[in-house]
Amino acid sequence: MAVFDRHYDMPAEIGGFAGPMVLLTRPTGLRWQVPHISLRPATPYERRQLLALAQLHRTRLKGR
Repeated sequence: MAVFDRHYDMPAEIGGFAGPMVLLTRPTGLRWQVPHISLRPATPYERRQLLALAQLHRTRLKGR
């Protein structure tokens, strides 16, 4: 599920849960934990941002 982390001001995907914390991931591999209270559902624009970031990351990895 795509969510927006208000603390880091970034959209991310939920990767799991660890007690009261939510584990978040970005398409680049960045991972972090936040309390669930700092999250809200991602808007359609923020979901498109995640898709575009994933595509850019794949393109950059191919170029190496």
